[in-house]
Amino acid sequence: MKNLLNAITPARRPQTEQLDPRQVKNNAGGFVYGLSDEARLTRFLILGTEGGTFYTAERAHTVQATEFVKTFVQVDAAAALRVTLDVVRAGRAPKTDPALLVLALIAKTAPGAADRQAAWAALPEVARTGTMLLHFLAFADALGGWGRLTRRGVANVYETADVSKLALWAVKYKSRDGWSQRDALRKSHPKTVDAERNAVLKFMAGGALPELGADVSAPALRVIEGHLLAASATTDRAAATLMQGYSLPIEAVPTHLRGAEVYRAAMQTNGLTWLLRNLGNLGRVGVLTVNDRDTVQSVVELLTNLEALKRGRIHPLDVLKARLVYAQGRGVKGKGEWLPVPSVVDALEDAFHRAFGNVQAAGTQHLLALDVSGSMTCGQVGGVPGLSPNMAAAAMSLVALRTEPSALTMGFAGQFRPLNITARDTLEAAMRKAQSASFGPTDCAQPMLWAAQQKLQVDTFVVYTDNETWAGAVHPTAALDRYRQKMGIGARLIVVGLTATGFTIADPNRTDMLDVVGFDSAAPGVMADFARGAL
Repeated sequence: MKNLLNAITPARRPQTEQLDPRQVKNNAGGFVYGLSDEARLTRFLILGTEGGTFYTAERAHTVQATEFVKTFVQVDAAAALRVTLDVVRAGRAPKTDPALLVLALIAKTAPGAADRQAAWAALPEVARTGTMLLHFLAFADALGGWGRLTRRGVANVYETADVSKLALWAVKYKSRDGWSQRDALRKSHPKTVDAERNAVLKFMAGGALPELGADVSAPALRVIEGHLLAASATTDRAAATLMQGYSLPIEAVPTHLRGAEVYRAAMQTNGLTWLLRNLGNLGRVGVLTVNDRDTVQSVVELLTNLEALKRGRIHPLDVLKARLVYAQGRGVKGKGEWLPVPSVVDALEDAFHRAFGNVQAAGTQHLLALDVSGSMTCGQVGGVPGLSPNMAAAAMSLVALRTEPSALTMGFAGQFRPLNITARDTLEAAMRKAQSASFGPTDCAQPMLWAAQQKLQVDTFVVYTDNETWAGAVHPTAALDRYRQKMGIGARLIVVGLTATGFTIADPNRTDMLDVVGFDSAAPGVMADFARGAL
């Protein structure tokens, strides 16, 4: 009798048994739902595969993801390109390498000529910097030779990019991944009748800046002229003066001249992305210190300027990485040390939240449930060294805590327990609390079961997890149904996936469940809309 009853009752089906035919087995042996191809591609584009996962080493994880992308491109290249461009255009991903790989796969391997041409046409939009273009070329070259379409597609970038941007590429992004701008130009043979563009391209190809035939006073050529003068500068101060006079990025100055004056000048000539990556260097050379109040104030104002964050396409994960590195007072590889300025650390905290944009609170009762099981302790989220999924979950929960006035944060692994994370916690404090509670089996049904047991009114369950659930006696979907029936509340479930796997605990056929990608810059806004019933 008991076995028969268990067989027909979803509430009695353990997670190691299939609840319905649409479920697939995850890496831990539990049954969950497979993501759609577009949703899985979105996870890959935003989270990447660096660091692997608890169950899959980095190389195997990367192979799984890339094999999936290859298959998707063969089946529906147009959809793969649409998803990729949606993510790129909205600045939803912290890194462009996954998008560049997908674009290269479409451009070189898509079955249809129209799809391949569409990918090449999108290259200037996706490869926004010289480094990105060279990364793309490394991918494309590995997928095949330089045929007519490849030559024309690469040449189009050099023929249509803003000439001032090309000049920056010439002095800032000379070579990456075994490729140089000179290599790309010699293979693609771009053609133009514009004298200024021709002068820049000839310089990039290894020639000298011409004295005749082009206006050296043009902005693009002035950058190159300044770079050549900086190459022969003898002092840090002289190089800094040239940077200011010619609007040179720091990369245009020889490394042996990059002292305090050059770094101070770079704060004016390089962008916000550079500033985030070089806060430690500014401290190391004595530019950003507690004694220099004017410099500290200017840095704080820039970091917390919402328009500057938007204009610079700053992703929240970039800010979080800067916060983690700068606050520890030493480089990731132990090279270079500095004394962090407290107000700059605070500014990075603010910038992290502002980089998600203005999110309007849903105003519902939220239960934020962080998976702190053993599987959440391994891997890197978005390629950020040291940022494990459980730490990333804590950081994302802070965004919700500071948005929703009625939210409670709990953790689950072997048991369901308070994490005592509050809206006033720093990123570091929240992540430390999540880490200290880690280890144990994964049971993603616990938030709903606990809330039902405690008779806690919850409108929105938000589960931050890697979806490697397996240990529960009840499936998460069945636990949500049990909660709704017992409490008489039409509660919703939002699942925040923090690894680039192909599955989720959210049933994709149900309108009361939503799967989002962790650290998708659009996620908090989408989650709030879903919680208030706007989606």
